[in-house]
Amino acid sequence: MSGFSSEWLALREPIDHAARSEEVISALRHYFLNDWKLVVTDIGSGTGSTIRALRPIVSQELTWHLIDYDDTLLSEARKHAEGDRVIFTENDLSTRLEPIFKPAPDLITTSAFLDLVSLEWLQRFVNEVTVREIPFYAALTYDGRTSNTPESEMDGEILSAFNAHQQTDKGFGKALGPAAADEAIRLFQEAGYIVCSAKSDWKANSEHAEFQRQLLSGWRNAASEIHPDRRPVFDLWLEERNALIDAGQNAVMVGHKDFFAVPAEK
Repeated sequence: MSGFSSEWLALREPIDHAARSEEVISALRHYFLNDWKLVVTDIGSGTGSTIRALRPIVSQELTWHLIDYDDTLLSEARKHAEGDRVIFTENDLSTRLEPIFKPAPDLITTSAFLDLVSLEWLQRFVNEVTVREIPFYAALTYDGRTSNTPESEMDGEILSAFNAHQQTDKGFGKALGPAAADEAIRLFQEAGYIVCSAKSDWKANSEHAEFQRQLLSGWRNAASEIHPDRRPVFDLWLEERNALIDAGQNAVMVGHKDFFAVPAEK
């Protein structure tokens, strides 16, 4: 299963939080307006960023259940969980979904996770969620859109190769990559759920230089795995981008989508 370092997750967390759709969060808050206590299960939880994103804006008494296959990330999450009611479960979701539902959640959440899974896995997951009539909030699912400012002739080739890499196996079978959010929304709607969705794009400028450097380096590496013979050209593209970043002249947008899916009748 593909993973992310705690350093990278910490670097992107402020950008993640700023990108989350206020419209979708508002729908979530309204849905649970009359509930005082909630059990929230966060899948692919990493270091617990979803807790930190929702803590200031959700008034209910929450018990969190964080599930991740990487105990190093869960250990980092424990350091930030003081004052929260949190259960930690180390589990490989590619093989076992049962831990998601023990204890029974009132809400399931995830962030930047669905684009890693296959259609088969997603179908199984949506079925397990909808048969139990559990609301689901997914944030920051990559949707295939990216842009750099200023533009470069190489940007299109890099993006095409990166998006191809996003559809390779990340541990769950052939990944949905940029199609994940729309496929998930379709599956929930076919199961009779009502879905609120909106864009939640990353936007990084000169204030986020190190984030940009690591992000674009990741794009170069992914593109080079798809087209190894083009690695020297991709290296040159990255050198030019890093020079712009160092000069405070580069900006990046990465397209994401948030959605909140709920049973038609509460």
